[in-house]
Amino acid sequence: MRVEPVFIVQAKPREPEGILKVVKDTREEALEAANNFLGQGLPFVTIVADGHVYTVEEFALTIINGAQ
Repeated sequence: MRVEPVFIVQAKPREPEGILKVVKDTREEALEAANNFLGQGLPFVTIVADGHVYTVEEFALTIINGAQ
């Protein structure tokens, strides 16, 4: 049985209101969600994928470098 990857995008505001999370099915959707969080002014955005926690910049490199 093949397990499809899941991408969790997390954003933390400067105030202690809690972390926002969304789950996406593809790398491109995850990167778009991360960029949307950044565009909303949320300064701390990470993406959990492949057993790692990435910054948005690091994760973008996985797309550029062709990670599956």
